[in-house]
Amino acid sequence: MAQTITAEQIVEAARDLGQDEFTRGDLAAKLGVEKPELKPAFREARKAGRLEKVRDDEENTGHFRLTDR
Repeated sequence: MAQTITAEQIVEAARDLGQDEFTRGDLAAKLGVEKPELKPAFREARKAGRLEKVRDDEENTGHFRLTDR
């Protein structure tokens, strides 16, 4: 059963990574869930301005950073 991830958990996991940039995959691994389980909370965190997209890499993977450190 999929667990419900919150936007706050996304932000906390990003902080705990201790990296300037991170991917959705990094956050999913940190939280122990699959990437699709992050989607609603990740979207909410971006909409609230807590995360912003920095770039896409060669594989078209989005890299993000926290905005509210």
